[in-house]
Amino acid sequence: MATQTPTTTRSVNPPDSVGSGIRVRIAVGFTLIAVVASLVGLVASGGSYEPAPNGLPDSGPFVGWLLPVLGAIGFGAAMACIGWLLLAGFLDPSAGKKVVSKRGRAAMLRASGAAAIWCVISLIASVFTLANILGVDLATAAAPGTFTTYAWDVSDVRTLLISAVLAAAVAIGAVLSVSLTGTTIWLALALVAVAAPSTAGHAVGLGDHGLALVNSVAHAVAATLWVGGLIALGATVWPKAQTVGVAAQRFGYLAIASVVILTASGVVNAYVRLGAPADLFTSGYGRLVVAKTLLLIALIATAAWIRRRLLPNLDGEQPRRTFAKVAALELTLMSIATGLGVALSLTAPTRVAVQFATQAEALLGFEFPAAPTVMSVVFGWDLDVLFFVMGIAACVYYTIGVMRLRSRGDAWPVSRTICWFIGWSIVIWATNAGIATYSEVSVGIHMIQHMTITMMAPIFLVLAGPVTLALRALKPSPSGGRGARELLTEGLHSRIAIFFTNPITILVIYILGLYGLYLTNLFGSLMSSHIGHIAMTTHFLVSGLLLAYVAIGIDPKPRPLPHWARMILVLAAIILHTFFAVVMMASTTLIGASWYSLVRPPWLTDPVRDSMLGGQIAWGVGEVPTLIMMIIIGVQWARSDERESKRRDFFFNDTATTEMDDYNAYLSKLNERADK
Repeated sequence: MATQTPTTTRSVNPPDSVGSGIRVRIAVGFTLIAVVASLVGLVASGGSYEPAPNGLPDSGPFVGWLLPVLGAIGFGAAMACIGWLLLAGFLDPSAGKKVVSKRGRAAMLRASGAAAIWCVISLIASVFTLANILGVDLATAAAPGTFTTYAWDVSDVRTLLISAVLAAAVAIGAVLSVSLTGTTIWLALALVAVAAPSTAGHAVGLGDHGLALVNSVAHAVAATLWVGGLIALGATVWPKAQTVGVAAQRFGYLAIASVVILTASGVVNAYVRLGAPADLFTSGYGRLVVAKTLLLIALIATAAWIRRRLLPNLDGEQPRRTFAKVAALELTLMSIATGLGVALSLTAPTRVAVQFATQAEALLGFEFPAAPTVMSVVFGWDLDVLFFVMGIAACVYYTIGVMRLRSRGDAWPVSRTICWFIGWSIVIWATNAGIATYSEVSVGIHMIQHMTITMMAPIFLVLAGPVTLALRALKPSPSGGRGARELLTEGLHSRIAIFFTNPITILVIYILGLYGLYLTNLFGSLMSSHIGHIAMTTHFLVSGLLLAYVAIGIDPKPRPLPHWARMILVLAAIILHTFFAVVMMASTTLIGASWYSLVRPPWLTDPVRDSMLGGQIAWGVGEVPTLIMMIIIGVQWARSDERESKRRDFFFNDTATTEMDDYNAYLSKLNERADK
């Protein structure tokens, strides 16, 4: 290997102080561009501050003009925080197998600083937002009596406070953590903090509020990952330019996923918030959407050019400089797009809020369905974009994995592929068919949905062996870093996996989904919001997957249980389940009364009886999946004994032959001695 001259070394690896100065200038420049873009966007869309008509409360121009500035600064700090966490935990080629590198540790400290700024800005923005919504001055909004009384009840303020608390946790954790696992945890927490403010917005009352909520969260997370990743990637150019190629290749996969999500979510945003296609050109909100669309097209073109032309040739000094310039252009475009995004969040959409005939239907977000029939429950349709897209994506990636195995001549059982498609078809049906609509107004039908997601779908999903397929189909990281396969292997042997596959933990999670949910006020509270509904459905699926994975799953486990212990685990789960069903059937009060008493359709004349029906369904439907799991465990046990018997027979035959040869040799020696 040729030795670099001192001059070359200085040009490739400038002092960290120089790199730090450049990083600071990039961060400040990004924030300023975003702030200016947000203000210009608000003026262009007509969403800027205007004095309220006489007699109406008004927070004043200071609040009206500074609110978008705070939004842009907060979003910029969030992107910087996530970018540094990405660099430390995933993009840095010099990171070890368990701990971050020296550069990664510096990135963690910078992430902590960005998270602290993010926290402070979110707290300040919460006061400004409350003042804007109540129409009072800042002093009144910040007064303890006003803030403590109204802040948590206003969704826009509440989500900002949640974001501030999570950002504070990331700021503290990033300082104290040096492990890659810890970095992953703080990154996940930061993404939740980014998603929190997106759950409150203009589209809540416009109809399709579930679609709008999921789409807003996906859009915010994808944009943050893309911009944050580019910030992290740019940071590798200056202090360690010779490793930017590896980091850029890793970032490429994340960028592609972000582009797909941003494109799809942009289309959905236009559908949810615009009243008609013509509003794209005749309204201020529509013009902002068009401007963001053009910026996205320019960003995609720039990213594609970088991926095709620059990434394969980043070894020389000139290509690295070219990459830095193009990355700066891309970051500038992203800054403008971020500012326009802030302006969009503060500009009223053109779609008119849906007016429902009753308050109950307004709470539901749709008109009461007709009396349930087999056709309407089984074949009806109510799109839940999250679980629909999740199911389709899972089937697509599974198919890609199978095709990759077969392309290199490896076999994969067709039965496992069929199980995977059946399992996700059940999940999609339970969350998107007519049963999903009726489950929001009927406890009995809700219980059918619960049992289907928790006890039927997981049986097929764990028999498909998705982890085994992934371990065989994914390629090891070419640089020896944390690729997808390495992360999966690390996760299988982690303490978290050991904890959540412990039978006691599984039973506790399973019990919480029954007794802790339905026999408390939590059920009604979760049903009253789309986020709560998503959390509840996710819990149903995860708790069922954990039980089925440990009991009958064919994938490798951190600590496999013997078959008799699996039998006991399933029996314990069904006993607890049966007792819960008996409690529901014996109850004379409505389960989830805080929700179901408010959204009762005309055809549901006896809600208490409907609640008791839910207990009967829980008892009856739960028996079939349990019996199936017991049969599967029995078959697996028999096959295991058969394999063990064959192994012993082979060992005995091989050993017996050797022992017979030794015995014959011993007799021969005795005969030789006798002859002598």
